[in-house]
Amino acid sequence: MRIITKLILTTGILTGGVFAYAKLYKDQWNKLDQLAFWRSVDQVVVPTTQPTCRTIVRKKVFSGSLIPHKEIKLEAHVTGIIDKLFVRVGDYIQQGAAVARIKIQPKPQQVQVAASKLRLATIDRNQARAKYLRNKQLFSKKMLAKEAYEASLAEWEQSKEKVVAAQKELEISQRGYTTTKGAAANVVKATTKGTILDLPVKEGSMVQAVSERASGATVAVIGDMDQFLFSAKVSELDVVHLTKGMTFTASLNALNEEKLQVTLTKISPKASEEALKKGETKFEIEGVIRKPKKSKVTLRAGYIALAEVILEQANDVLAIPERMVHMEGATYFVKCLHEGKVVKKNVVLGLSDGIYVEVKEGLTEADHLIVET
Repeated sequence: MRIITKLILTTGILTGGVFAYAKLYKDQWNKLDQLAFWRSVDQVVVPTTQPTCRTIVRKKVFSGSLIPHKEIKLEAHVTGIIDKLFVRVGDYIQQGAAVARIKIQPKPQQVQVAASKLRLATIDRNQARAKYLRNKQLFSKKMLAKEAYEASLAEWEQSKEKVVAAQKELEISQRGYTTTKGAAANVVKATTKGTILDLPVKEGSMVQAVSERASGATVAVIGDMDQFLFSAKVSELDVVHLTKGMTFTASLNALNEEKLQVTLTKISPKASEEALKKGETKFEIEGVIRKPKKSKVTLRAGYIALAEVILEQANDVLAIPERMVHMEGATYFVKCLHEGKVVKKNVVLGLSDGIYVEVKEGLTEADHLIVET
């Protein structure tokens, strides 16, 4: 009986030891297995990256065009027909140069009146001449006062001027212009130096003179091609970031490698009426263009230019790829790996360039962000 009892106790003790060892071995195996798993997750399955310090720049590209620094429209000051154009498109002219001659269409009644004025002016001139010569002879003999002699001389000079004026008036009424030297009543002259950009009228075209109620027909357009402006229209969301005096670069659509420096000189205080009619809110801006000194490129009015303007810039700030940011309600968060576990960290974001975004609060350079594929 004692032997059986001892055998049962021994068997029980051995069985308990085996179960205890097996449990201990299983626990250790699970710990090792979990450690190997998270090492695998950390190194292979879930790649991570860390926030870095960088400069983030938000840029905006505006499409505009080149326009002359100064552009003048020459309007007809008399009504008639373009008789002669003295310039061609592309010509460089000085201030005061003749651009066009307008032939006034004569009316018979005006011709008759002008001819009558010339006849009367000629009669007056002949009478004044005879009186002057008579008084001159009397004055030389001291038989006439000096005042009377000078009065006849002045009358004679005035009568000659009246004849010249009457001749010009008759010539204009008959031919539409006068060939008298120095007379240019019907000649359109350049009010500034520059290049002829456009000639809207042709020889033989009818033009209307400028008046108080309406503008006259444009005979020519003159532009100062020595300096150009960059002109564009920007939205209300972008114009708030622009200030006069700021500089930016512009590239020409026709010449991609040519970079121009632009200094902003004008920001319209009022939205464009033309844009408002289309349902858009656009503000006109202009900037002076400075071409590189070594550049041999010829700039032309109307070239399309793309301006790259820096709207905002944050220097040396903590940043992460914007694709790692998630949104939950009004809260932004990122997924990080901390001690083998995936955790969410709320972040406060700043400036973004579309690829990287500034992190103002919530992360440090030591954090490991999970790279999601």
